Amino acid sequence: MSEEKHKYWGRQIDGIAHELSRLAIACDIELGKPGLVERVLKNDESVCGRKNAQAFQMIRKHLMALFSVEEGAIDRIGASETKEITDMVHDAIVKIRSAGGAGQSLPRRQGE
Repeated sequence: MSEEKHKYWGRQIDGIAHELSRLAIACDIELGKPGLVERVLKNDESVCGRKNAQAFQMIRKHLMALFSVEEGAIDRIGASETKEITDMVHDAIVKIRSAGGAGQSLPRRQGE
């Protein structure tokens, strides 16, 4: 499976995604909401439920880094393998957030 074959890309995506999740909690935002990432990238701090300018800027930087890493992964291992990795990372983060009982920074997928 891609988890074993592509450890490098999995670690890169996982590390950024976990940091994004932590920062999203600090700013009280749900990154998976439609249109929210675009607003963050446009530097719209009004998406935050809690004012934390430093964490918001870090979210912005990490999102840009995540897109860059995903692009690199797609170029090297292909879109389907990259999607498989990002899906596993997403599911792991949602599971962690659900277990902790705190507000989620990433939404559950439809049907969960």
